Amino acid sequence: MKKIIYLSLATIMILCLTVGCGCNKKETKEEINNIEEKDNIKVNTNKDVTKEQQLEVFTFTNTSLIYEDNTSILKIKVTNTSSETQYLEEFKIHVKDELGNEIVELKGFVGNNIPGNSSTVITSSYAEDLTKAAAIEYEITR
Repeated sequence: MKKIIYLSLATIMILCLTVGCGCNKKETKEEINNIEEKDNIKVNTNKDVTKEQQLEVFTFTNTSLIYEDNTSILKIKVTNTSSETQYLEEFKIHVKDELGNEIVELKGFVGNNIPGNSSTVITSSYAEDLTKAAAIEYEITR
């Protein structure tokens, strides 16, 4: 009986040494730069890109910046935080690099009334990879 227990323990130890414990994850350069890549899709997870921002009575949240099929797609949830309906034609999206220089200015087109305490999701696209962007700033145009 002791032989079986020792043999089982030896087998388990050999398997653990051969297979490993799954703790060999190393950060890649992309992870350090806040870029996740899977199945040819890159996602920018930089906190200054995805952070919540407030301008006038509008809050910009749930920002995602994805690069897929040679196109960067930016999605933003725009919320009217006032109790009154607000009209918003469009807003500018300033995409910046790590030095604060503007890479590109995109347009977020709403062209509609947003009822009080309601939200809408805006999508803007660009035909280049913006996953290395360090920050996004919004500007409301009236």
